Amino acid sequence: MRRAILILALSVALLASAAADEIAFSGGSSSIVLREGRENVILSDGASVTVGSMEITADTITLSGEGWTRVECSGHAKIVDDERGISIETEGIYYDREEERILISSWYEIEDTVNVVSATGASLEYRLNEERLQLDKNVMLLKDTDSGIMRCQAESVVFSREENSLELRGAATVYWNGDEYGAEVIRVDLDTDSITLEGRIRGNING
Repeated sequence: MRRAILILALSVALLASAAADEIAFSGGSSSIVLREGRENVILSDGASVTVGSMEITADTITLSGEGWTRVECSGHAKIVDDERGISIETEGIYYDREEERILISSWYEIEDTVNVVSATGASLEYRLNEERLQLDKNVMLLKDTDSGIMRCQAESVVFSREENSLELRGAATVYWNGDEYGAEVIRVDLDTDSITLEGRIRGNING
């Protein structure tokens, strides 16, 4: 009973500390430190954190920082945001609620149901307030189009969900509709499926 009261009290404190962007949590077990300057909550056994429309699950989730602004996840981490239409699966996630920024430095898979895009890579920065993703390290991005799947590969990709556009750099290559395009920089308008090549370019057109 005392454990249930403590969890309930802590949940209220968490909600009150970030009234503009409420945060709630659950977990099969927890470790709680309330010492001033070192406050943290460690959740495990089905750990889950909800911030607005975003739900984050992982084997272990740690909440820390003034106002519980830092969310660190490890082991089978997943973000699902139905309002934004995006989901991310990976092994580790760092979410700074104050800066509205998600950082990932492990292999990830992204599904974007709004722009009909999926992507994989090994490093990611997602700026939520700008709807801008910086994807790095062996990035592959797939876009469903009327002419089939467009496959984009590069070492670095900037994906603007707001503008529905891509900027590929580093061994940038696009395979689409039987053709192959390569350049130092490739820009793709995902609304019109238009491709712009810059710098040293190459191509293999099947016409």
